[in-house]
Amino acid sequence: MLGGLPGGSGWAPRLERLGFDVLASGALPDTPATWDAARRAARLRPVKAVAGDAAALAAAGCVLIEGDVAAPPGAYLLGPAEPVVAAVDAAGGAEDPDAVAERVLAATADVAPAELWVAAGPGLERLPLQVVEAKLAALVEGTRRARLLLAKQQFD
Repeated sequence: MLGGLPGGSGWAPRLERLGFDVLASGALPDTPATWDAARRAARLRPVKAVAGDAAALAAAGCVLIEGDVAAPPGAYLLGPAEPVVAAVDAAGGAEDPDAVAERVLAATADVAPAELWVAAGPGLERLPLQVVEAKLAALVEGTRRARLLLAKQQFD
């Protein structure tokens, strides 16, 4: 997801249970402490941080930083130049996983699937917790469906 989540940090275990490939703390912005707590909570998945102080995050060991900042040495910047499809956003209620899959598949017309980041758009931190969890579950399921279709097309 881009940006933060309701309640701030502590989201990494929830995101892991939902099936996310890349986790986050949920804080907006992250500090080295919020990023490190998320990393320790889910040791087998990459954890991105939302840049507040990108240099401090990189010094703490974060190698995946979201923001409109310069990438510190050794870090990958998930910034405005990256191909990101916001497959769910902060508007309305939970999305239908098939609609999410359609957004992901439409984005692959312009970008190779392996180069595309699929995310929840910013602003989720302003929504109720139950709505956000439903949106994130739809994001994971819709992305899974898109991956299955892309794999089928590749092998057909």
